[in-house]
This record gives sequence, structure tokens and C-alpha cells, in this order.
Amino acid sequence: MLTVLDHLPDQLLDLEAHQLEDRLGGPTLIHLAGRRDPPLFVSVLLHGNEVTGWQAVQQLLRRYTRRELPRSLSLFIGNVRAARYGQRRLDGQPDYNRIWGPGSTPEHAMAQAVLQQMQQRGVFASVDIHNNTGT
Repeated sequence: MLTVLDHLPDQLLDLEAHQLEDRLGGPTLIHLAGRRDPPLFVSVLLHGNEVTGWQAVQQLLRRYTRRELPRSLSLFIGNVRAARYGQRRLDGQPDYNRIWGPGSTPEHAMAQAVLQQMQQRGVFASVDIHNNTGT
């Protein structure tokens, strides 16, 4: 369920959130090297209809396409399936904002795998970027 990469796939930064599933296939953790460690952990698209996090990461990473990041970055791109349809989550899916604790779904296991990798890397800080879709 989780793809782990050490590079940005070609043209990834040119894609809208609803196009990411076709390129990534599912939730993806991307580790990018920078001048300093430990990495900053950033999660986006935990809710598929909250695209501002992806847009912010696109803008940031475009600035570093030909130069080194000032700090290593681990980017978790979450619910790309729901993003395809512009939905917070799809029927039958748990809320990706609620999978980081105990649970028995494949999504909970995936979140635990992400947490384990980030613990091994000794995260500098963690940022989850959401936008408000409520009333």
C-alpha cells in the first residue's frame, strides 16, 4: 500500500492533486536529501479534497529543482485515491487524519510503517498541511 522513493518522479511537480494517483499508484513517502539532517517530515493530502498542502510543496520544490535542499525532506503524499475524485475520503476508507494510532486497517499499518521510517531517521520536525473545507 505504501510506495517509498528516494527521488521525485519525473514531472511530478507538474501534476494537479487529482492526477497523482495515476503517477504514484497510492500513498507515497519520498525521502529527499538536503544539506542538513535530520529531515523535516511533511504530510499532504491526508484529505483528498484539501489540496493546498500539495500546492505549497510544489511551489517549494520547484525552487530547488536544480539545487540542493537546505534540509533533507521526507514527504508523505497521502490519500491520492480520494484526491482523484476531489473527496475528503472515499466510502470504505478511514480518514487518513485518524490512522496514526492503533487500528487494524491496511491504512493503519501503512501509517505505522511511515512512523517507523521517520523514527529511524530522527525527524527534525513534522508538519501536516491541511486547508479548511468546513463551514
